Amino acid sequence: MAVPHYAYLKMKMPGTKGIITIAGDYKKSADCAVASSRLAESLVIAADKKLMDRVVAMASKQPDLSPEPKESETQGSFQPAKETKKISLDPEHLETHAVIGANLDRK
Repeated sequence: MAVPHYAYLKMKMPGTKGIITIAGDYKKSADCAVASSRLAESLVIAADKKLMDRVVAMASKQPDLSPEPKESETQGSFQPAKETKKISLDPEHLETHAVIGANLDRK
């Protein structure tokens, strides 16, 4: 039931004896914004460095002669139900369909 107003750094909410108004601190708010901006920038830089290290490692690596992974190893653990059916989503476009479980109700 609280209503925040970010431009004025105020929040109002109902109380037992009327409306309660809470005021924020502009300086503290600006300091937090600067600190979170620096944190976000450092996280992006760290992620980019990690990606670059990975690319460099892959580029300098000798060709791997190990066998290709099996298709079942590359897929996730999710497996659809064995009994499924296709239902048309649009009668004018028969190529658009959804696959659902065959034992579902019509509801």
